Amino acid sequence: MEAVAEGLWDLAEKQEESGNIGAAIKCLEAICQSQVSFLPIIEVKTRLRIATLLLSYTDNVTHAKIHLERAQLLLKQIPSCFELKCRAYSLLSQCYHLVGTIPPQKQTLKKGLELASSAGEGESAKLWSCNFSLQLANALTTEGDFQGAIRALETGQQHASEMKYPELEMVFATSILHVHLMQWEDASALERAVNKCDAIWNSIPEDQRQCCRGLHLYNELLHTFYLLRICDYKEATNHVNILDAALEDDVQQTEQVQKLSAELNKVESRLLQPGLQQHKKSELSEKRKQIQQELHKFEHPKLGHNGQVSEPSSFGNPKSIWKEKLELGPPPLNGEWLPKSAVYVLVDLMAVICGRPKGLFKDCAKRMLSGMSRIEVQRSWGSLESVGM
Repeated sequence: MEAVAEGLWDLAEKQEESGNIGAAIKCLEAICQSQVSFLPIIEVKTRLRIATLLLSYTDNVTHAKIHLERAQLLLKQIPSCFELKCRAYSLLSQCYHLVGTIPPQKQTLKKGLELASSAGEGESAKLWSCNFSLQLANALTTEGDFQGAIRALETGQQHASEMKYPELEMVFATSILHVHLMQWEDASALERAVNKCDAIWNSIPEDQRQCCRGLHLYNELLHTFYLLRICDYKEATNHVNILDAALEDDVQQTEQVQKLSAELNKVESRLLQPGLQQHKKSELSEKRKQIQQELHKFEHPKLGHNGQVSEPSSFGNPKSIWKEKLELGPPPLNGEWLPKSAVYVLVDLMAVICGRPKGLFKDCAKRMLSGMSRIEVQRSWGSLESVGM
């Protein structure tokens, strides 16, 4: 039966890569609904994959939650499976967050932190501790417990520092700055948080910074908020210019991915044509391989401090990940502060705020129209959720 499960997993992955999310979920649910019993660990992995798909592509949080709760019951029968147990806690926490039930979310995260703590001092345990600490800080911030949120973030930052993982440390440094900006009680603590972000970012090698698009934009936006709050419009404008350059680069690379994706689809369609001669088939297969290699360059795999590639945030199509996500951190964090479209709108708004005191009303009007047009595009798609509204 294990071979049957692996076959359905592969089929589900192909369906997801083709954008057929419903079909992918049906392939996986066939395992859970089978009258023939699979091994508990196979059912657990399947239910976690279903929940991941539901949370990534749909609004069906309740369905995802049911699969995760069933997976947790099965995991109680299995003595080990640390990674699977942590993943279940993390996904279940996301479900509670999405429906706004903070107390059970905090309870789930505390169980996750206890599990990570009991696993020892290994890198995997510390990474999952970082995941749970970041989510816990988010939950505490929602409740208005800013000091508790900062303590949770400082714990995560300490783990990242111990692993000598500056990109991960930067995730927590920017999050601490964000909480201070929301609270704005201690000006000196806020200034220290800004300087800490600068110090950590500057410690990251240039080539690794290129892999941190979401983190770079988040850091620059937070700096812009801070500078606008203290009325340093000149320096704030410099950061807006940096944001504009980063988004322009993002647009260019997204267009490259779209072009390569279209080319790959054409090649794959030709490979499916009947009666294709062997030498032509070999040529097309080689071309497909080359295009796939080009596409994988845009995945920007996160490297740990030991240089090993971390596991991907989700199985599936790197093209869709590049298009939709501006991830803040490496696996297993994989969070994003705002959807990409919301970041574009927010940068337009920052440009307006910076330009208005200088009397640059024509430029401000252009940026306002740019932001409004982006919102209208999202509205035409049926929802403003993708711009965080």
